[in-house]
Amino acid sequence: MDGALARVMENYSAAAVSVATVERGQLSQSGAWGWAVKNEREMTPDTKVRIASISKVVVAMCAMAMVEEEIVDLDAPLSDYWGTGVRNPYSKGQPTARTLMTHTSSIKNLDTTRGLSRLKGLLQSRSSWRSMEPGSGGYWAYSNFGMCVLGTTLELAYGGLLDDYLQEHFLEPMDARASFFGGRLEEKEVATLYSGGSVGRSAKEHTGRKVPTKIGDSASFFPGGFTVSAVDMAKLMSVLINDGVYQAPVYTYTAVEDVENGVQMVIAQPLEGEFQEVRLLSEESVADMETPRFTVDLADYCPFEQCLILRRQEDVLGQDMLYYHTGSAYGVYSLMTYNPDTGNGIVVISTGARRNVNERGMYALCSDVMEILYARMEGEG
Repeated sequence: MDGALARVMENYSAAAVSVATVERGQLSQSGAWGWAVKNEREMTPDTKVRIASISKVVVAMCAMAMVEEEIVDLDAPLSDYWGTGVRNPYSKGQPTARTLMTHTSSIKNLDTTRGLSRLKGLLQSRSSWRSMEPGSGGYWAYSNFGMCVLGTTLELAYGGLLDDYLQEHFLEPMDARASFFGGRLEEKEVATLYSGGSVGRSAKEHTGRKVPTKIGDSASFFPGGFTVSAVDMAKLMSVLINDGVYQAPVYTYTAVEDVENGVQMVIAQPLEGEFQEVRLLSEESVADMETPRFTVDLADYCPFEQCLILRRQEDVLGQDMLYYHTGSAYGVYSLMTYNPDTGNGIVVISTGARRNVNERGMYALCSDVMEILYARMEGEG
């Protein structure tokens, strides 16, 4: 297996690849190859990487959790949260959080930006809107700016930072360390991003960024700024695989006394095959995320079914069906896929590889690794 994955890395000139798998709903294997920082620090499955557009899936999970807590209404007009001046002047219907999650909001894909007043000014401008009815799959247009608006809408509804909500609702219960803010992580745990032979963004630069404190100041991080390891992203994905439940390991604790130094330590060991179910989303919320709304079939895209942020394809990577999302920025190519019918899923994150998209619209390095792993999971490789 290591040899096969090493060959995939070489084929695409990758600096590093990290992988984590979920089998039958439980986090199973993980591995990493290459450098987190070239010639200084090796990549590990726990190394944090700015995962690019897979970040949108995490925003969507927060949105669904907020719906359950009656913090936000996905079908309410954006003006309920932004004020009456935020509306599409060319349409009868109005954009909602749900239309943002299907890239059919009618907001133009403007440059990503941050700052509440800046965003509100853009949303109040007639020139920021397309002449279309929000929610129409016929006008689908992938929008990073829309994710800036979605994440900030959630912050307005919540009355605080989305990253704070994410930490409390998802990451802390699953003992995961990640953030939309690089400044909340340490340089030694974050990978430098390589684009070709150059540095796309260094770990020092990424973790040295100021942590936002005001609603709207983190807007530009929502389309692609989530920084997470393959292992912790697989934990988040497992919540979707398990219809909203995270299967937390159960630990046994052993006290060990260090007589020489006069201290006592407690060693935690996971009990094999023992898990505690922690519900983080309802079955209904996951089903809503996974429901196809329409098919996107455009010249620059392989046809796929658009769900709420998630995409869906059939007969791909040896699977009858997969939900997935891709990510690319600063030399990162990432892919998460899962099959809720089998309970299997994979996260692959690469840095420094050549851009290469296959016929299914997925980054070829990531999908090549996944094809090997899915076959292994099912005893075919």
